[in-house]
Amino acid sequence: MSDPSPPVAAPTQQQILQSELTFLAELCQVVASNTELRPILDWIVQKTTGLLSADEGSIKLSGPDTGPPTAKTLIRKHQPGLDSGSWESPVVMSVMGYLMVKGGEFASPDLLDDDRFPALRRIQSRVRAVLAVPLKVDNRITGMLAVTNRTPGRRWTDDEIQLMTIVATNSAGVIEQARLRVEAEEKKMLEAEMKRRDTELDLARDIQMSLVPSVPLTAGPWEVHGKVVPARQVGGDYYDYFPLGDARFAITIADVSGKGVPAALLMSNVQASLRAFCNGDREITEAIRQVNRSVARSASGGKFITLFYGEVDYQHGVLRYTNAGHNYPMLRRRDGSIEELTEGGLLLGLFEAADYQRGEVPFGPGDALLLYSDGISEATDTRGHQFGEDRLRTVWQSCCTLPSAEVIGCLFRDVEKFRGSAGQGDDMTAVVVGPRAGR
Repeated sequence: MSDPSPPVAAPTQQQILQSELTFLAELCQVVASNTELRPILDWIVQKTTGLLSADEGSIKLSGPDTGPPTAKTLIRKHQPGLDSGSWESPVVMSVMGYLMVKGGEFASPDLLDDDRFPALRRIQSRVRAVLAVPLKVDNRITGMLAVTNRTPGRRWTDDEIQLMTIVATNSAGVIEQARLRVEAEEKKMLEAEMKRRDTELDLARDIQMSLVPSVPLTAGPWEVHGKVVPARQVGGDYYDYFPLGDARFAITIADVSGKGVPAALLMSNVQASLRAFCNGDREITEAIRQVNRSVARSASGGKFITLFYGEVDYQHGVLRYTNAGHNYPMLRRRDGSIEELTEGGLLLGLFEAADYQRGEVPFGPGDALLLYSDGISEATDTRGHQFGEDRLRTVWQSCCTLPSAEVIGCLFRDVEKFRGSAGQGDDMTAVVVGPRAGR
């Protein structure tokens, strides 16, 4: 065992009183000049180690959200080979546990050789001579204040214990008020951040809704309806339809990766590109190659877009399309059978020089087309089960007798019924091309 520390002159009652008055006056100045908790804790620790002529001082604040006990340690004076650091976890647990149970001070000339903590004899620690007192607010222990020597053998006097207790008594309320003030400031900052995010979500939602048609499209024997129901975390679902002339009209649906304003802005770029390149003059695959090139050049790293684009030629009764990685649209035939539209290529934005294949299928009286986003097929219930494409296919087949204007409402109601009390995790978007009312 190391040699005992040389005796330290114990403070007299007059010195204790003078130290208390000085401590209180300086503490008031520190609190008045600091709005953060850390400088106040630093000052208390440094002041205490000086008053007790100790090597180190520590403050541990306890509470429901502070996690495992840890001690904030500061060195009173630097010496060669003497560095600051936190107490070892078993030491903190032992000393704090003792204070919580006993409610009074703890003094030991050598913690590692103290009969009250036999388990600590097996550990290595610089914490040897210890004087610790609880911090109390309204008779509730909120932490501890401690001073230590690295050399064992110091006998803590009654006057030193009294001085330490006085310091802790005067510090506890100040620390608690500072902690509550910090928590209040953090709460205000969190509320401001939440308000900023809500504003961003509202902006993203406004951008998103401004991109999609507000009224149905009627063209020849067909009627087109679309709807997007944004989730709380706005993504980048998008749909569009517009006439092309020569008895044709375009339909499209897309989903951009990511959330919020960046996703909405990227989708606005896609809409502008689609309207510019998919004007009916270019062959479909060439138009989508141009759109992909525009997306690849403007999207930030890791961003991509799934997209389906088609053109209904109702003079010749065909649907020409290309699918850039989007959920396969479901083409329902007159007899109730369903075909999936799979021809296409890679997602938009992955490679600037990507190529796309064109698909072409008959599309005439009695047929109907459903475009949808994965917010529908991947909607989950409270047990984590997905709505799924098989269930979607069944619903789509069951809607064959409904007017086109009612199909989307029927589909969304089924999804919501399936989801139950589970929240909406993603945007839900659907576009339906069906027979025109009265035809």
